[in-house]
Amino acid sequence: MSFSSKSKNELTRIRTEGRCCNRAVLSGIIRVSGALEFGGYNAMNLRIVTENPAVARLVFILLKKTYKLHTELIMKENKVLNKHHSYEMFIEKANDILTDLGILKFDGESYTLNDRMPKEIIKKNCCKKAYLRGIYLGGGSLSAPERSYHLELITHNEVFANDLINFINDNYDLGTKVTTRKKNYIVYLKESEKIVDFLNIIGAHQTLLEYENIRIVKQMRNNVNRVVNCETANLTKTADAAYEHIQAINSIEMSVGLDYLDDKLREIAEVRVENPEATLKELGEMIVPPIGKSGVNHRLKKIMELADQISKRKG
Repeated sequence: MSFSSKSKNELTRIRTEGRCCNRAVLSGIIRVSGALEFGGYNAMNLRIVTENPAVARLVFILLKKTYKLHTELIMKENKVLNKHHSYEMFIEKANDILTDLGILKFDGESYTLNDRMPKEIIKKNCCKKAYLRGIYLGGGSLSAPERSYHLELITHNEVFANDLINFINDNYDLGTKVTTRKKNYIVYLKESEKIVDFLNIIGAHQTLLEYENIRIVKQMRNNVNRVVNCETANLTKTADAAYEHIQAINSIEMSVGLDYLDDKLREIAEVRVENPEATLKELGEMIVPPIGKSGVNHRLKKIMELADQISKRKG
């Protein structure tokens, strides 16, 4: 089961007794997963479609609980691209419900779509969280943290998307952003810490804990890989440098002999040949008296310069 499905299944089990929060959840779900259809003069029908059966059951329950409305829940098989079943509810002449949920506006004569956030519905803190929960249930998705950190809320209106961004950032400081995909406006989060905060806000606590566990393991694995890569790079660098040192020492020995070197250079040359895998620091500790890493580097550099000079004279 995907992380999106797990989180939505968990969220649908949250039961709020207050009518205000039930309206907020319904308003959020219908805003992003509902479709309005003309049903005659001044009449709007509502069609709600979701691929998550738990979300469909929740909408069914909330409509019955909040508006005493019994709707028929229809399951449809989606054969396109082997997608899952979809669940659909259809409500005729839903003007009153849509107006109560802040999705339609009525000016006394006609109904128009309200593109803005329904301020009357999200006055209380509990209702703000419930509304975001509804938005996520209706049009949210969450990537598995093993692959990437990404949470998005799909909306269909630019004005509403900008309102949603401002609402989330002003109330919860999550730094949400928006992008477009086809005809949709995608409000998204990409920082793992912010995603965890969002899950906490909407009440997906079990999903949050699982998400955090995977994120921590992933971070530890990445840290280990970085350390291993760094150590591998250092070992490679040490091996390459040692090879160059020994090549220069062998060149001097074959050309003029190591007696050509002064005592200090000859000492470090012999130690280097005998310990090809040692680091500069380790070589310095083998000298009597011991010398520092910079001193070893200076002597080996001098040997390589001498080897180069001898090679040029012979050439």
